[in-house]
Amino acid sequence: MKRCQTALSGFICVFIVFITCTCQKGDTAKKVAIVDGQNIFLSELSDRIKKEMNLSADSASIDRTHYDLLKEEILSTMIDEKVMLLRARTLSLSVSDEELSKKIEEIRAYYTDDGFTRTLSAQNVDFGVWKEELRTRMLMEKLIVTDVNAKITVTEDEARAYYKTSRKRFETGKRVRVAQIIVREERKAKVLLNRLKRGEDFAKVAREESIGPEAVSGGDLGFVIPGVMPEEIDRVLFSHAPGSISEVIKSPYGYHIFKIIEKETSSKKNWPEIKDLVMAELKKQKEEMAYSKWLEDLRLKVTVRTDRKLLNAMPPPGQQAE
Repeated sequence: MKRCQTALSGFICVFIVFITCTCQKGDTAKKVAIVDGQNIFLSELSDRIKKEMNLSADSASIDRTHYDLLKEEILSTMIDEKVMLLRARTLSLSVSDEELSKKIEEIRAYYTDDGFTRTLSAQNVDFGVWKEELRTRMLMEKLIVTDVNAKITVTEDEARAYYKTSRKRFETGKRVRVAQIIVREERKAKVLLNRLKRGEDFAKVAREESIGPEAVSGGDLGFVIPGVMPEEIDRVLFSHAPGSISEVIKSPYGYHIFKIIEKETSSKKNWPEIKDLVMAELKKQKEEMAYSKWLEDLRLKVTVRTDRKLLNAMPPPGQQAE
């Protein structure tokens, strides 16, 4: 996706990770996958699935086909996380206590009074566990910035050449300011959409749940011009009225919900006026391509062993193993 390093950065957002520890007895020793000696336990996968599904009363009746797809997708994400953490260790990257404390204070600032503490308590989340999960996600964000984005440059000559091939799109004069929530699973996206339809604040939900780096800003992506997003997303962004919220939209990077903040039609701009926008868009595209290749290369350098029998035997939450 052209605009969304957001999704590609995957796990790096500043959101509260609601962990529900519902490990089955004996599952803590069962390894569903091993990534260069780093274990992914059956209990961890089970907990992640339950969290992503946002368990409801009818969860026991989930369609098995969709559940199996969800299970594979979540396991793949967990493997990617292990691969990235191994790379961070190789580069001797870490998140200091000071950095972590600063980020926690930033998150607390989005809540009024004791809202942060009450939110954790209401979800039965242990603060110590949540804090270390946040540290891990901050580490992965630092890794992407250090090992991918910092190596990407865009010269003005490159931007001019890119502009010449895309001039008509930049000169349409139309642009829309949007915010997004992006998650990896469709089921979770639908749960979040229902929360928004019930009146929850879009920015608050984005900060808590979105996996995009712009989540810390309430999902605000800024202004987007036609052609930056995939066609199916463009149609939504430029056909909806300001203030409206889209349905769930699938892209190669996840499931999106957009809010249209404002629309603008501007006069034709010359190169000095448009240069920064063109360079930013081209840089974002290069970062996305570099991220995909980087993660693919990291995967090739590690040995991943998956216990397919154990994985296939995992029943949907609330159901007994066959």
